[in-house]
Amino acid sequence: MAFYLSALQKCPYLPDQEELLVLSDPREMVGSAQYDQLLQKGFRRNGPVAYRPMCPQCDACISVRIPVAEFRPDRGQRRTWACNQDIRIREQPPHWEAAHARLFAEYQCARHPGGGMDEHADRLYREMIVENGGVDARLLVFEQDEHPLAVALVDVLDGGVSAVYTFYTPDLPQRGLGIFAILSQIEWTRKLGLPYLYLGYWVANSPKMDYKKRFRPLEGFVAGDWRLLTEAFKRG
Repeated sequence: MAFYLSALQKCPYLPDQEELLVLSDPREMVGSAQYDQLLQKGFRRNGPVAYRPMCPQCDACISVRIPVAEFRPDRGQRRTWACNQDIRIREQPPHWEAAHARLFAEYQCARHPGGGMDEHADRLYREMIVENGGVDARLLVFEQDEHPLAVALVDVLDGGVSAVYTFYTPDLPQRGLGIFAILSQIEWTRKLGLPYLYLGYWVANSPKMDYKKRFRPLEGFVAGDWRLLTEAFKRG
């Protein structure tokens, strides 16, 4: 598989930093077996493309995963789990659905106003959620009275489950739907008998990423190896 470098662009997480990505060729299918190997080396997937940061002056992006057999929720996570037990979770293949596309657009407008994602939400929904690059992808749909409150796109691989993207209604902040979605994916990963839930990148000193520190133990891909991030949390 061929790989390319992106153009330098503004970092979405840290001010005064620039982002450079290694990208797989979008004309080639990644496939589950190859993506499983790339995931172990710190790559992620966006639509049909696998990518990894390779920024010239920064190495703050750390790919992280939860060893699900060892995870124990904290008090706040237990409260979030308890208050959402009226939600039904359904598994579906990735597909375009009007109710999901509307929810995606609402989420983008609330979370990323003016960033471009809200202006092109329908196209981004198709690219990010429907296209999968030949990977075994699933949708976990969180519903109440058959009304979708959240949707999580996940990849199922031999080495674990990768949480690709989650979006949810911005109108119910008291439910903590983002946290509940991760807790549900942890439980789902356990039931599949897989060892890890991959959560994407954690960036120290980025408020957008702080919630990932609450899921412990958390392992990070640092200097070519997976290790516990206890010391990194103290510094971050």
